[in-house]
Amino acid sequence: MHVNPIPLNPTPGSKWTASDPAVEEEFVRTLRAHGIPTTIRDTRGSDIDGACGQAAIKEA
Repeated sequence: MHVNPIPLNPTPGSKWTASDPAVEEEFVRTLRAHGIPTTIRDTRGSDIDGACGQAAIKEA
């Protein structure tokens, strides 16, 4: 098994926010300390509301 967490992408109006980078790093350290290969995925496309997890609709 390999774990690939991805930071939450910002979505206007959402009550959820991405974890602090230090929290992400601690999570990865904990998984790796238990022998679980882990890679934090890169986020792309948030500048156009097209990043993983985003489903934004803009109204005029």
